[in-house]
Amino acid sequence: MHTIVEKFCLYYKEFSQDSVAGLDEIYHQKIVFEDPIGRVEGLSNLKPHFSKMMSNVSYCRFAISDVVSNDGQAFISWTMTFAHPKLNNYKEITVIGVSEIKFTDRITYHRDYFDVGSMFYEHVPVLKKVIGALKKRLAA
Repeated sequence: MHTIVEKFCLYYKEFSQDSVAGLDEIYHQKIVFEDPIGRVEGLSNLKPHFSKMMSNVSYCRFAISDVVSNDGQAFISWTMTFAHPKLNNYKEITVIGVSEIKFTDRITYHRDYFDVGSMFYEHVPVLKKVIGALKKRLAA
């Protein structure tokens, strides 16, 4: 496995507000980060983006389950567990996803694939009921 892929996996093992300072170690200045919520370009924009995202999170951990890496690209399967005071009554939330990264000596592109519903929408009381009803209807 490429060194930067190993660093990526270690970096996200325990992700927190304090982790944001270490982004320089794995990401290129011109990083492009994408996920189902949006797109951020440049390390100078990624740092405040991650800092804001982590500002109310009690904890966030990634358990890496699989890594497929070849010349300058990797796909990393993970399970994220986190707790947030405004979601799921502060109970732990588990989300399964995959990160696609492209790299040279640092990561130049990072895209996360995951179900936004399982991360957010299903844990907001009003939306939880609506999504539950939709799922039942679709399963019938």
